[in-house]
Formats: sequence, C-alpha cells, structure tokens
Amino acid sequence: MNDVAQIMLYIQIATVVGCLLVGSFFDLVKREVSDIPWIVMAGVGLISTIIFIVFVEEKGHYGKLIGINVGVGVLVGFLLYYTGIMGGADAKALMALSLNTAIYPFSLELTTLPVYEYVPSIFNIFFNWLLVMIIFYPLPLLFYNLYLKSTGTKLFEDTAANFSSKILMLISGYLIPVEKAKDRMDIVYSEVYNEKEEKWELKHFIQVQEVEEEEEFKKEIEEQIEKTKRKNIWVKVLPPGIVFMLIGYIVNLFVGNVLFAIYHFTL
Repeated sequence: MNDVAQIMLYIQIATVVGCLLVGSFFDLVKREVSDIPWIVMAGVGLISTIIFIVFVEEKGHYGKLIGINVGVGVLVGFLLYYTGIMGGADAKALMALSLNTAIYPFSLELTTLPVYEYVPSIFNIFFNWLLVMIIFYPLPLLFYNLYLKSTGTKLFEDTAANFSSKILMLISGYLIPVEKAKDRMDIVYSEVYNEKEEKWELKHFIQVQEVEEEEEFKKEIEEQIEKTKRKNIWVKVLPPGIVFMLIGYIVNLFVGNVLFAIYHFTL
C-alpha cells in the first residue's frame, strides 16, 4: 500500500475518533446528539475513500471490501433504527462509520487473519459494540437488582407483570424512588398506570422514543404518580451508545473482532 493510501486511512481514524468523542460527550451530557458529527464523518470518509481507491493498487480487491462494508453498515443501521433497537444517533453513526472502516490500517497479527477477507470490518465493530453494551449494561443492572432483593426490597410488590417480563426488567432497569426519578435525564419510566384495572404495569417499549415523545410520556407518567401516590417506580437506563461504539471501534483497530481473537488464541 502506497503512502497516499495509507495517509487516507490515518485521516479516517482521526476523523472517526474525533467525531465519536464529540458524539460521546453530547450523548453523556445532553442525551441528544446532532447530525453534524455524522455528516462530517460521512463526508470525510467518502472523500478519503475515493482518494484511497485512486491511489491504491489492487483497486478491484479493495473496492469490493469497501462496497461490502458500506452496504452492511447502511443495511444494519437502517434495520436497527426502524425496529427500535437502536436510537437515531447510534444508527447514523454506524452508517457514517461504514465509510471509514473497510480497510484495517495496521498490519497486526490479529487484524490480518484470513477471516477478515470475508467478514466486513463494520460488522466486527458492531459485534464489539454489542459485547461492550452487555458487559456494562445488563449485567451490572442484574447484579444491582439481585442485591436489592437480598436486602429485603420487594421489587414487584405493587407492579403487575408476568415472569418473563420481570426477568427482562431485571436486566434492563431498576426500581427507584419517584423523587429521584423526576429530575433524571438518563432514564425512562418503565411502568404505566392501567386506569381500567387500577394498577401499575411493566411496559417494555420496542420503539426507541425521540426526545420530544420521551418528555411527553414522562409528563403523563408523573401525573399518574401524583394521583396514585406511588413511592417507587421501575425505570430503564438509557445507555450511552456512542461511547460504547467508540470503544468497539478502538478495539477493532487493534484486536479486530473479539470473538475471532479469542478463537485465535485458544486454538
């Protein structure tokens, strides 16, 4: 690979890290990220990719890798957004990221394994992102809820829910006094009041809500809290997906897909 092509890969790394850092800051502080970082990331990725193709040897080989990477990134991003599994900022970041990640920039043992000729880099980032989410999101919540249970807290005493719904809530949320929940920007209420049956019920939302919808929903729930004099309520924590995506990207640069790395070292 010649110097110009290699420089384009370094530019992509700097752009991705910078944009994801900016996105992570706003994701943590304001819980809302503008489209500007993703527009910058996509624009720089597109221009640098074109220059890369012009100057690199084996244009057909690298062109195929880039095409597959972008196709997978855009497809996965759209699917996850419209199914509600991923928020808008996360989906846009993933799609913009696919323009910057097709070629591994460093000749390291793990990232030059033959498997990476067939598995697009954006998929490996997505896998690492999910792994980080599992480590830092469901497991800590489960351990915290089990701790509350061990201290004698009646987790579902005033909440109507079946067994599977309770299990899902144990790994996706936690019980909190309503006074502490009202001013939190990083949570969403996970119970609704059934006026017909006059009881609170767990509600697992499939569609990720936009900020305006989330605020309106929160206002409605707090009105019901006041009417019923509820003391505690189940909430879901909104994980900072951009932060986890940045971690997944950096891990991919040096290790590749964590699953492939584990398999490689255990052979």
